Amino acid sequence: MCGICGSLGGEEHWSSGAGRIQGASVPTRRAERAKRIRVINRVLSAARVTVSDWQGRFYLVAGPTGKQQVVDSLPHIWQAVQEVTGRGVDPLAQADRVNVGS
Repeated sequence: MCGICGSLGGEEHWSSGAGRIQGASVPTRRAERAKRIRVINRVLSAARVTVSDWQGRFYLVAGPTGKQQVVDSLPHIWQAVQEVTGRGVDPLAQADRVNVGS
């Protein structure tokens, strides 16, 4: 599939949905996505990888050498990290060492 066709649609991953709590102030999808990206970047800081928002629908994963990859969901980020760095990253092991609270 070409890049433009892939960006036109498709099912969203469960991790991209905003939480809905009755009676509570609910963050916007964009605010929730920004928070998720901040947490991911803290977890990946030791690997010198950054993740940024791309068009409000995709993630841009950039490695320390400048290699980049566009992915569409959270699980794909971890695969892309492996591809741009040449080594795997265990996000759960990294999260133990990083304060991912807020």
